[in-house]
Amino acid sequence: MTGFIPDRLSLKQVRTDYWDSLYDHGSGQRDVGAAIALGGLPVLVFISTLLGGYVFPAPVALLPAVSLLSGVLLAAAGQVLTMRARIDDKEHATQLRIRRHIKETMSGLILTSISSLLAAIALGGLAAATVQPGFVVRWWHVALSSASLGLTTLISLMFVVAAKRLYTTYLEVFEDGPRPKRHQRF
Repeated sequence: MTGFIPDRLSLKQVRTDYWDSLYDHGSGQRDVGAAIALGGLPVLVFISTLLGGYVFPAPVALLPAVSLLSGVLLAAAGQVLTMRARIDDKEHATQLRIRRHIKETMSGLILTSISSLLAAIALGGLAAATVQPGFVVRWWHVALSSASLGLTTLISLMFVVAAKRLYTTYLEVFEDGPRPKRHQRF
């Protein structure tokens, strides 16, 4: 048991693995820009919508997409496991860089899937709370809007990061590394 959260319900290890993996794979330095964007932009969206008193006008429009994304990302994590098994059959299994790519992708997909679930819950609550025409805006409308928009910002950023990392891993394993940059081709 980790504090108040039972071990089976704790995402501490996944979160720690993800944040520990945020470094520039080319230079080996901490990727400060990615850490600031992934940590700061969702918080900025949350705070600005909260302080601005913004109520998201169409939570029903976003709800199915975020709900579906939660399951799709969890399925994608299963596909990463399959990719890992294929990599283990090749000579790349011992390369630390490949293992780091896989670990970052796997933990990122799981965190994004959980974020999608939480966003779906917030959007569902907001949709239920704003279903009546002419509803009076209350603090919970603003709080649910802020939470859902902050989470969807995080989901969008993490989705791009996971897609790039999956592609980079594919190039490393199956295409003998990333394509050279434009100025290196000639």
